[in-house]
Amino acid sequence: MKKMTFLFLLTGFWAFGQNFVDVTGSLPQLTFGFSAFGDYDGDGDLDLYYTGQLNANSNGGGLYLNFNGTFSLVTNSGLPILNTGAADWGDVDGDGDMDLVIMGYDNSVGVTDVYINNGNGTFSASNTGLLDSYMGDVVFGDYDNDGDLDIALTGVETTNWTFFSKVYVNDGNGNYTESSLNLPPMNYGKIKFIDFDNDNDMDITLAGWNDTTNNPYTKVWQNDGSQNFTELNLGFPQLWLGDFEWGDVDGDGDLDFVITGTSNQDSEAHLMLNNNNTFTDDPHFNITAAHRVANIELVDFDINGSLDVFITGVNVSGSNEDLIAKLYENNGSGIFVENTNESFAAVQYGDADAADYDNDGKIDLFLTGTDANFFGVGKLYHNEHPNSIKEELAKNFTIYPNPAHDVLNIDNQEQFDYKVQITDLTGKSILNQNGEGNIHINVSNLPTGMYLVKISNHKDSFVKKLIIK
Repeated sequence: MKKMTFLFLLTGFWAFGQNFVDVTGSLPQLTFGFSAFGDYDGDGDLDLYYTGQLNANSNGGGLYLNFNGTFSLVTNSGLPILNTGAADWGDVDGDGDMDLVIMGYDNSVGVTDVYINNGNGTFSASNTGLLDSYMGDVVFGDYDNDGDLDIALTGVETTNWTFFSKVYVNDGNGNYTESSLNLPPMNYGKIKFIDFDNDNDMDITLAGWNDTTNNPYTKVWQNDGSQNFTELNLGFPQLWLGDFEWGDVDGDGDLDFVITGTSNQDSEAHLMLNNNNTFTDDPHFNITAAHRVANIELVDFDINGSLDVFITGVNVSGSNEDLIAKLYENNGSGIFVENTNESFAAVQYGDADAADYDNDGKIDLFLTGTDANFFGVGKLYHNEHPNSIKEELAKNFTIYPNPAHDVLNIDNQEQFDYKVQITDLTGKSILNQNGEGNIHINVSNLPTGMYLVKISNHKDSFVKKLIIK
């Protein structure tokens, strides 16, 4: 039986303020770093895998245990110490704890594998046969809709030093075989599983420099539900050395696409608005673009029910180059305004990860990479955005049962229109749904863990913490 517990967090709208506080502590400062939040010990909070380069000859970092919001290095985790890579958490063997897929560079060759959680704070390499690689991306996702986690991987393999993009299929027991999907090879590629067309199967988004055509590349490969994929021309800008994210920016219930990068020299940033799987480049999206290698986080930092944009990387415009780190807050109508009161470390060739690491209902931010002088950066920022005392909206709703197993009921006493969003603690959108009156949400497929449930109307919003055990 899944167990669900709710805690109230009330929010409203407010003026810009300085809300992110540097709480880095003893975390190391690493170049070409990458990171991933995940609850490896099952205690309900997010731990951190963070690694990168200490100097030209050695790497640093590792697995950091979160204890009451303070991170300490686990010295015997068995996880590799790498740079210029990527990592993703997921339960690949169905035993209820979080495993980790990692790709990166050990300063001589690439290392890529799934590391199985032994349940005692240590991990073991599974020797899955993934191509040893770095300078790319790796993610979990259910490619064939069979209920287990497959792997998408892109980068440069370090046997013959060639670029590639591949999908590996899980047999249900954590054993992987390469699929027949023929994706183009990517230099500094980014890859994600996402159901962009809301047909309940996972599509693939791929961006980078196409090593076959020698051109920047951004395309969606659409899944027909039977693992037959079609490369779509959706009118996306063809960019590389950047990043992209999917999310419902305009609150209409479908997934929009935000991307930054470069097609030649100058940096570009675009918001592609989704209207029934037809995409339009939003002319009002006016954020500072970046590449080399940029990072975007598309999450609700100010907890007003709308997705904000954080971006870091090098902005290039003609002969001018600036290393930036900027937060743009969504006013609720898809219009983004820079919050100039915030101050973040600007990084390139690194990583940005948003997550509620201290379980206070607000999304925090971790940054790693290389600064303008090519020194290492590793910064943890705690989101201390004030909660509103307004309770009027929350009083109209009853959310039950608690615990819940199959269906989550949301009753609205006043029968007005509202929006429901469920995210995980990294800010990743799990569900977006418009409501009127009483609605019922199927939660039987949600993995164990902690989530945020946000309910908003045209002027206010509130958040409930959702724990599934």
